Amino acid sequence: MKRVRQTLLPPITSEQHLGDSATLNAQFWFERLPLRITAGWSLAAGLLAGGVLRAPGALSWQTLVLLWLLADPLWGAIWRLAAGRTESLRLPARTLGVRGRLPYLEQGSPAAQLFGSDGPASLRLLYRVALPAVLVGLLVASALGVPALVLTVVVIGLGVAGWISVRVLHLWPFLLQAIVAVGLPWLLALILLDVNGLSPDWNRQLALLLLWVLHMWGANRALAHTLDWPAIGVMAVAALGIGVLMVVAQAPLWLALLALLWLPTWLAAYQRRALQSQQVWWLLAMLVSTLALGQAG
Repeated sequence: MKRVRQTLLPPITSEQHLGDSATLNAQFWFERLPLRITAGWSLAAGLLAGGVLRAPGALSWQTLVLLWLLADPLWGAIWRLAAGRTESLRLPARTLGVRGRLPYLEQGSPAAQLFGSDGPASLRLLYRVALPAVLVGLLVASALGVPALVLTVVVIGLGVAGWISVRVLHLWPFLLQAIVAVGLPWLLALILLDVNGLSPDWNRQLALLLLWVLHMWGANRALAHTLDWPAIGVMAVAALGIGVLMVVAQAPLWLALLALLWLPTWLAAYQRRALQSQQVWWLLAMLVSTLALGQAG
């Protein structure tokens, strides 16, 4: 019986990997607390602001799925490259051991000298992680149309700018991060809902988008530094602007709800406490403000 088994199932004599079944391998995980302002939630905010609840059939569910895949995991994967290897998953040695054949990526080339500051495996990460992320992002964007494709190129450009900011200027790109996480997903949702410069409420739509980008810029700084008062001031200016916008949109009841949602943040700032626990309130405030504008439009 043992001999029959060995004949039917001979012992494995070479290294095998289950991941070899795919051309491109991907791994998904929750990045910290999901209930905070991220690209996926910003996409939902853009849909609400654009009035998707008033016209539920404006976008098919297939389009919504592609939208989320592009704006959240794919744009996020491209933007994460700005941090270099520090925020990339560690690739197995067998993957890193395969060398590229392109002459301009060989050791000692100008490209190798440019990217070498990130470690010896940087070039291999460049074409094994960065290139697939960019290509898949562009492929999904092409299925959504020219606006999605253009904004994906913008994300790539912002990722390069973010890399330069982190690796060369040694400055954390808080504003660029806010644009990628809030501004671009929101804008893509509005464009696909045909909300543009010809729409009667375009000025209010654009103002709310920019105010939440401003809020997220300040919030990113406030979360990174303890009691960053200039950042808290930026958040206050954004909140005040959103309040004025609610008055202009004739939505006073929504403004009262927003005031309640912002209250914990200002109490925490007054008591000189860290703002990490306030992120869920910012998310709720963003969704409420966009819902108010979507209903008012």
